[in-house]
Amino acid sequence: GLALKACEDFAVEELRDVLRALFPHTSKELKDLYPQHDGRRSVYASVSEMEAHWARSADPSDPRVRDAHCHEAVMWFIHHLPMGKQQELAQHLVLPTLPVADHVTAAAPRAADDAAGHFYDEKVTCQHCHVGGIPDLGLPEEKPETAKAKARRCYTNYKELYNITCGPCDGVAGPYSGDDDKYFTPVDCVVVAQPHEIPEKERVQARLPAQFSVDVVGGSDRFGRTTNPIHDQLPGPVAKIYGQIHGRWFMDAKPGADLWMLRHDTTYASVTENGIPIPFIAPHVSEIHAQTAAQRASNSTGPMVSLIDGMPSWLPGGCTCIPDPVGVPDITGAEAKGMGEMQYMGRIKLPNLEYLNQPIELDHWADWFFHIFMDVNKSVPHYGKAPSRLASAYAGTAVYANWVFADPKVSDPEVWHRGIPTSPQKVGPDKGKFCMNAKKVDFCNNISQQTFPPQGEPAPSHVVGGSPLASDSSRLGLPFFPGQHVLQRLAARLQAAPEQLVI
Repeated sequence: GLALKACEDFAVEELRDVLRALFPHTSKELKDLYPQHDGRRSVYASVSEMEAHWARSADPSDPRVRDAHCHEAVMWFIHHLPMGKQQELAQHLVLPTLPVADHVTAAAPRAADDAAGHFYDEKVTCQHCHVGGIPDLGLPEEKPETAKAKARRCYTNYKELYNITCGPCDGVAGPYSGDDDKYFTPVDCVVVAQPHEIPEKERVQARLPAQFSVDVVGGSDRFGRTTNPIHDQLPGPVAKIYGQIHGRWFMDAKPGADLWMLRHDTTYASVTENGIPIPFIAPHVSEIHAQTAAQRASNSTGPMVSLIDGMPSWLPGGCTCIPDPVGVPDITGAEAKGMGEMQYMGRIKLPNLEYLNQPIELDHWADWFFHIFMDVNKSVPHYGKAPSRLASAYAGTAVYANWVFADPKVSDPEVWHRGIPTSPQKVGPDKGKFCMNAKKVDFCNNISQQTFPPQGEPAPSHVVGGSPLASDSSRLGLPFFPGQHVLQRLAARLQAAPEQLVI
């Protein structure tokens, strides 16, 4: 597997050698995907042009230059190299991790003569995705031209882009099974009040608790999560796989705790490829995410254990551990902005809430493409504590019920290891182990019911806070829906004979 070394342990010239080694292997086709305003775009036409830029603007004695090179090396490896080249270079290349320090300045603009600071700023656009939020995927947007399109997607940046002010019922979404709106069923929505008609003190603020378990009554999910499917970052059929889901969600992420945990148990009632049903697939899957405070502080996402129910434990694939694409989300905003900057969209009534088939009145909040809906009925147990519904146009929807506000393991002591096999695999590359270590990383090397989850580990004393490393922005990871790792594995099997697809 790929060898990694802390950014801080590299000398600047060593990092420049890494960039020189990567550059000839970058793919023009991949680089052309990114427009000029996208931080992942290609900047240099040649190694000599890159070196000239360093000579002008990148003083090697400035630690910000070292950290900028680390960001750029990671970005190139992920976004500019074809998978084959990644695997080839992984045999001999040592790649830096993302640096611990964040040198972005928000209080005031940099001085004009701060060349190293401006150089750093040019290289850390990945911070938007990989630490504390995803402000911009760099995907061109498309104006919604019909009322149905606007019901599915109305983003808070549409005011700036198209002079569209999203109303209370815009972007509410509903069940969908394909990109085309003919595969989308908007929920009936009635405007109760515009934002200015509800005093701020009477609005039910968007909120998620630090510890809970809850039923996912129903929802829709898209493998290639995105804001605009016309510009998918993943290959066509894989990106456009949809699943209709139900299950249960567990969370333990108390602010300051040494270990955060998240689990999704999900049943895919049906799976489609852009609206076309895929037969013989109705899996029950679980994903268990663990992340220590030390990992959060060092931009390590920690392990994600994926389980497919029904596969014999002695076969590889039923239990797989990989580095988490997302990390455990900071839903309370203890270490990141969380939901504190969401925009109030107004109050709505859904005469027939999908999956529960009952009327409900909700306060609607949104941030960019993501919408959260809080019940205004003070008699419901989760009033003011947790949402009844979440939605996005192409990144998942879900309806929740039966919130339990407590540490999940109090009532379910096996929650964080349940389903991990109790007998080892008899065949495959990880023969003798209970769970595949697909990426050959240390923290996935010995997963079992006795060793997982890992022990909590505090952040280093010199680190104040820290944010979970979010997923590659092309795979827009959200905390509220099961991750796409299992769907990806299922997609890879679509060419198999139908009888092989039954799970």
